[in-house]
Amino acid sequence: MLVIGAVCPIPPAPGPLCGKMAGVDLTALPLQLLPPIAYAGSDDRPPPGPDEFRGATSQEGSNRPAGGLWCAPVTSRAADGSAAATAWTDWLATPDPDTRTPSHHLGRYTRLTEVEPLPHARVYLVDTAQHLDDLVEAYRLPAGHPMRRTTPDWAAAAGAGWDAVYVSAAGLDANAERHLMAEPSLARWDCATVLWLNAAYRIPAG
Repeated sequence: MLVIGAVCPIPPAPGPLCGKMAGVDLTALPLQLLPPIAYAGSDDRPPPGPDEFRGATSQEGSNRPAGGLWCAPVTSRAADGSAAATAWTDWLATPDPDTRTPSHHLGRYTRLTEVEPLPHARVYLVDTAQHLDDLVEAYRLPAGHPMRRTTPDWAAAAGAGWDAVYVSAAGLDANAERHLMAEPSLARWDCATVLWLNAAYRIPAG
């Protein structure tokens, strides 16, 4: 468990972490409960390796951070066992209610690359509204930031030892309709997502 309480030093992984803000307990997801995930890209746009990774940073006009590595749970596999679809590509393939056609972005994602957490990775699960509330409360953006009520300071969460945030399908359902500027919200997040804040992942060979 990561306890946001009295100020204490951060010990080396994999020990517990302690931050500065009182009253918020954040618990890491056991890695065996993280579903298989994959990055959707193309042959000329593979997922970044650790040396190319760019950390997630909060934006003033969006509750989606810039940077990080965006992955999604694998939803189907090909005959050879490789990932054939993810929650993200499924979302893109779902016909739009107005146009009745899939997203025009679907054809961009021709390569799915599975991504695995490193053994020491700390992943925070957003499965309920309270989980998101706690994350935003623990890592508040500076006063005056337009997204302060809505989204956490992603860079601060990464610096405190959180390597990824896993928004489950249930977590998205619980937070997608919340008011974007007035409270913690995942409005405009499209599907279940694993957002890597640090490069605490590996790309299996093969």
